Amino acid sequence: MIEVFIFIFTGILTGIAAGLFGLGGGLIIVPVVTYSLISFSNTPPDQAILTGISTSLASMVITGAMATYAHTKNKNIDYKIIHKFIIGILIGALLIGYIINILPGQILKNFFIIYTFFIAYRIYTHKANINNNLPITNKIFSNLIGFIFSIISGLVGIGGATLFVPFLIEHNIPAKLAIGTSSALGFLIGLGASISIFISSLYFEPKNNYMFGFVYLPAILFLTL
Repeated sequence: MIEVFIFIFTGILTGIAAGLFGLGGGLIIVPVVTYSLISFSNTPPDQAILTGISTSLASMVITGAMATYAHTKNKNIDYKIIHKFIIGILIGALLIGYIINILPGQILKNFFIIYTFFIAYRIYTHKANINNNLPITNKIFSNLIGFIFSIISGLVGIGGATLFVPFLIEHNIPAKLAIGTSSALGFLIGLGASISIFISSLYFEPKNNYMFGFVYLPAILFLTL
């Protein structure tokens, strides 16, 4: 029962983050699911971090879709920008299922920790630079960025808003439009990565009855609620 309340409270924070900042909430969901599995289900740490990342990506399909719908209604999404990133994003997301399945859990955990501190440092030290605003025109460059951001996001279990929002703002995209567009990009990352992770988990035999592949079902249910 305690686990349920933890997931519901975490879901509320995630929903606010998704709607207000364009964040999928992965930086919150991954550690919560990971340590819930370790504490309440005695799941081995390597499997717990993999499940936390996979569950976070799967939850973004739902939260990302809702945030995308809301931002579309408010005209905060530029689908022309999405078109420039979509090929690279989908290729990267579809590779995640293979990559995440072969990396040891310790590497995934360390990468998550390093990324979290790196993003915190960037946000803390960020200063607006109005002289560096360049429009996004090159589709090859955009898809390369989309591919890289998608891989990083998939390994951490996030929608990529902490990467896409500042990138879009630095390229002369208004903040609200950058946040809304990032929500849609995060939905694509979550969907593509979830499909590839599900395929890679077909031969996985979970020890927990509440697992669906690498996804922890109680977390999905109560987080997205």
